[in-house]
Amino acid sequence: MIVLLLLAHDESDLIRRNIEHHLAWGVDHIAVGDHASRDDTQAVLRGFGDQVSTVVFGDFMDRQKVRIELLDRLRARYTVDWAGVSDSDELFWKDGVNARELLAQVPADRVAVSYAQKLFLPSVADYPDGPVECRRVYRTTGPQSPLHTSYRMGKSFYRGDWLRTLTHEHWCPEVPHERRDEEAILHHYMIQSEDQFVEKVKRLRSWQSQRRQRLEDVKGVFRRLARRPMPSPVGRDFKARWWDVYQEGGESGLRTYYRDVYTLGQDAIDAAVAAGDLVHDPALALHARGMQP
Repeated sequence: MIVLLLLAHDESDLIRRNIEHHLAWGVDHIAVGDHASRDDTQAVLRGFGDQVSTVVFGDFMDRQKVRIELLDRLRARYTVDWAGVSDSDELFWKDGVNARELLAQVPADRVAVSYAQKLFLPSVADYPDGPVECRRVYRTTGPQSPLHTSYRMGKSFYRGDWLRTLTHEHWCPEVPHERRDEEAILHHYMIQSEDQFVEKVKRLRSWQSQRRQRLEDVKGVFRRLARRPMPSPVGRDFKARWWDVYQEGGESGLRTYYRDVYTLGQDAIDAAVAAGDLVHDPALALHARGMQP
């Protein structure tokens, strides 16, 4: 069995499409850690019957424990060959190859494999309708691109008969060989829409506050670190910039920023492509729209 471990929070439409995509791509079972969603996420998950299992949890910092709980439940019932880790805004996909065929190519002596990420950005060239994976056609060329406002690592699959603990969603330090990114097949849609961008930025302060409180609850060095003054409410430069826009211009400022800066105009597209920072990659969008590349 191939299992995919996901996290979800108040994004029932997105999690539905994610599950439908991965089940169609050859994943056998989806296990979802539901971070206290207040929408109809649980109803959506129940609609998939035995192909989906879930645990509801309250503290985002417990997400690794939740993944382990989900995996342990499945291993008690099934033989888990591979367990992948991802988020609801990420889609594994390679044209012409399903999940089982892809993982069958991994050498037998490797207990885990990591796939690089493609970060898709909104642009004036997007298709005008449909879910985000049906619209976006431009992505960064990789973590080295200045447009790559996301994490720099991909996501991984681990052999189920080896994995006993899951300590990191990107690459567990317990893996007995060095991380090596395989081809980029992880399609990431970190920002799906203007409304979602606004809500994401507005939640930054809440997320940071939860993180600080969690650090206060542990002993020794972590307690001391939590008391040190922090220069901004977020840890990454691009999120700090988004927060500054919000502080300076409120929600209307965020919406203007999304439309005029974050969404790439044709001149910005041309310049980024010429600089090697952006590439046209419509394959998944065309596949999701039922069209041939």
